Amino acid sequence: MNPGIYYDLPIEQYHGNSLSVSKSGLDDLALCPAMFYALHLDPDRPARSEKAGHLEGNLAHCALLEPEEFSKRYAVLPKDAPSRPTPAQWKAVNSNESSTAAKEWWTAWNKANGGARIITADQGHAARCQAHSMRSLTNVWGGLSMADMLARGKTEVSAYWNDPITGVLCRCRPDLVVPINARQVVLVDVKTYSEATSREFMRQVVRKRYFMQDSWYSEGYARASGMEVVGFVFVVVEDKWPFLAASYQLGDESRHEGALQHRDLLDTYAECMRTNVWPGYTKATETLDLPPYAITSQEIEISYVD
Repeated sequence: MNPGIYYDLPIEQYHGNSLSVSKSGLDDLALCPAMFYALHLDPDRPARSEKAGHLEGNLAHCALLEPEEFSKRYAVLPKDAPSRPTPAQWKAVNSNESSTAAKEWWTAWNKANGGARIITADQGHAARCQAHSMRSLTNVWGGLSMADMLARGKTEVSAYWNDPITGVLCRCRPDLVVPINARQVVLVDVKTYSEATSREFMRQVVRKRYFMQDSWYSEGYARASGMEVVGFVFVVVEDKWPFLAASYQLGDESRHEGALQHRDLLDTYAECMRTNVWPGYTKATETLDLPPYAITSQEIEISYVD
């Protein structure tokens, strides 16, 4: 990929580009370079399995950001759908009436929804509720509601740029890019969690390094597009009823820490690529001690009796 902005790049092509590095790749590198190599570059690596909650997150994204695509990508089963026949039932010559009816139903269903991923009625309902909850946010950035930002913005925009220090090709894919004027944009990233409170989201910011995502996307999109990124907003929605949503921005100190960390990891990546040396967790056996909170006090209270 050449540096620049791509509006219609298929998600499979974006994730399949092993000659550029993304924020999620840097997260793997932060564990150790050997982990990055194993997951992204090793020619013998297995296909990556879908993580728990990944489908539900994709459903919420699609329902909010690309609602016209939802019915093309996903086929929602009716609640009264018969149980899907087992492989043995599909092959059976003399099957009973109920399994035959089920096979006929599923054959017709598959034909009518060819290519779409099958989801349950509950999953479809949850995605619609999540999208409605996020669209109802009234002040996401600068007085703009989520509905305003969706009307103005472009979804699933891919950005590629060369790091000016190492020359490494980098990439990011904001969920939503909202132009504010001819020279400025706001980036929006959608997250799904069990709890959308600020307290819980800050725990996720630390655990999943979202402070680095903010700086990576903001700096990278600016380099790729020539636009000024004036805001990066996380829109967070819960994955259970009543599917409450909230929006958050990180402060300057958090964003600065993200910039420092992604700079350090990018330098490490460039050096590993140059030398083709990908170190593991440790070079030698380490001696570890319990952290202070795990140590029981050894003080013994002595009482004196006359």
